[in-house]
Amino acid sequence: MVGAGFATGREIIVFFGDLGILSPVLAGVLMGAFAGLFIAAGKTVARLGRDGSIAATAARGGFCCVNVVGVAATVLIFATMTAGLEQLLARLTGVEHLGVAAALAAVALAGKDLRGVGAVNLILVPALAAMILYLAAKSEQTGESLPVAIYPSVSYCAMNMLLGGVLVSKDAEEASAAEICCISAASGCVMAALLAGVYVVSMGYADFAMPLFEFCRDIGAGFVGAAIAITAILTTLVGAAKTLRDGFAKMLGSGVSASCAVAMLALASSKLDFASAVDGFYPLIGAAASAVVIGIIPVFVASMLSVRRPSIRSVNLFRRRR
Repeated sequence: MVGAGFATGREIIVFFGDLGILSPVLAGVLMGAFAGLFIAAGKTVARLGRDGSIAATAARGGFCCVNVVGVAATVLIFATMTAGLEQLLARLTGVEHLGVAAALAAVALAGKDLRGVGAVNLILVPALAAMILYLAAKSEQTGESLPVAIYPSVSYCAMNMLLGGVLVSKDAEEASAAEICCISAASGCVMAALLAGVYVVSMGYADFAMPLFEFCRDIGAGFVGAAIAITAILTTLVGAAKTLRDGFAKMLGSGVSASCAVAMLALASSKLDFASAVDGFYPLIGAAASAVVIGIIPVFVASMLSVRRPSIRSVNLFRRRR
């Protein structure tokens, strides 16, 4: 999920600060590896269906745990994105409440079919990546090659996998092992490059709420920074709103009540300070996500191995039928 924290450079500064460029690079590589793991686990769950075996139950339980914690984290991230969009649009236009209006529109869209948003993302995400790498090339900073800091890299990766892991695991039944490996490797390379790019651009503006945007303004490309931030926030805001609406609907038993709850969250979020929200919320989400994501790795691996290795009972049944 490319949200306000990433697109403005704020969360990169919060997690990696003066740790050097190798730490965000490691985080990107880990994100690719975890994406492959979630896709493989999703394929396992799809193959097992509603099987009552221990492996199937454990895999479904792992995804359920990720979903529950993910919804809780999305509350904070949705609030932060709404605050960031509100402050950025007010600064650009001088008009207040535009960010809140956009968040309410995202809530309205959350109850609709979002395949169109996915199609838009297929165009916007590569465009955003190209703009970020262009800005990194324009930066005079290179980033120090300091020793890798493991925990910030792991917690940043876990935070993003907590939100995106379930999404990438869907529709994975047809993916072959080779395709999963290719997806994992490509994702890791792309994310490592993007994180390194945002880090290089943002490190000279760490004292600002939106480092990447401030860098763009200084080189006379403020519209590029604004476009990156606004586009990333809007597309992700819709996805976050849908995640919350679906999660709240299960708890409240009503889609309308769930939409109202998310709309109230959007209205309340306009009063948040964006930089303070990122600085306060994201490290907490990273810590919780690390515990959850790392904890389910053995569960997913054991479930996948059990599918590859048929049980003695299954082998005996096969022999009897022959």
